[in-house]
Amino acid sequence: EPLKTRFFSPETILLFVYFVIFLCLRLISTLLPLDFAQRWHNLIVFSDKAEAEAKNYPSHLFKAVVAYEDRRFFQHCGVDPVGIARAVLLYPKGGGGSTITQQLVKNIFLNNDRTFSRKATEMLLALILEWKLSKSKILSSYLNKIYWGHGIYGIDSASKFYFGKHPLLLSLGESAMLAGIIPAPELRSPFNEPSRGKSTQARALRRMVDVGFLDIGTALSTVNQHLQLHGDGIEHPNRLSYSLKEELSDLRKPEDVNSMVKAIWDWERESKVCEIRED
Repeated sequence: EPLKTRFFSPETILLFVYFVIFLCLRLISTLLPLDFAQRWHNLIVFSDKAEAEAKNYPSHLFKAVVAYEDRRFFQHCGVDPVGIARAVLLYPKGGGGSTITQQLVKNIFLNNDRTFSRKATEMLLALILEWKLSKSKILSSYLNKIYWGHGIYGIDSASKFYFGKHPLLLSLGESAMLAGIIPAPELRSPFNEPSRGKSTQARALRRMVDVGFLDIGTALSTVNQHLQLHGDGIEHPNRLSYSLKEELSDLRKPEDVNSMVKAIWDWERESKVCEIRED
């Protein structure tokens, strides 16, 4: 009994906790780049500049990215328990689950190894970054750091490459298309496959509707518009297919919500078919 009491004494438990923390820190230190401190400092400084530049960006650009990449971005503290649960369930299939904050720290500080230690480090850094920076700075930095395909990084370059304009001039449809290509920019680039421009746009618009950032009528109106890419001279089809074109033309009454829901469901379903073909 005395031995058991000594084993579970406060001093022993505290020593064990310190030991575990020490091991965790040692493990994390092996995953971080040697210039981690400098990269961290650069990110903090860069976030101020990114936020200042993004103040004039249209709100639908931010909403499209949040709806598509991390719909609970403004609710979580850097790590989303719901996303973690989804990632665990989909791990064998390569499912995601990373928040925008996690993606940002991974792109700057970590590699793409699918290991528990790398994921744990990513989550810890995300929590610290959320404590250090505002949501606005994190989202602005994310937009200006991620890869957009064709060797392009940053929303400013991406906007000019795909649409020949500054980000502050992006329309809702253009913002939705850009948000839709983030997970796989090379694969979903409309320059590599023209039909993907509208399919990625449709997926992003549908998610904006699901989250509550957009009403169904506006989404249908947007997907019904031409999508003009920069430099290709092509007005990309304003429908996903002829059958969908016919169905949308039958929406005689904009106030008929049931018809709108049916139509938006159809173009979302068709965009998923396109996505399966891409994968």
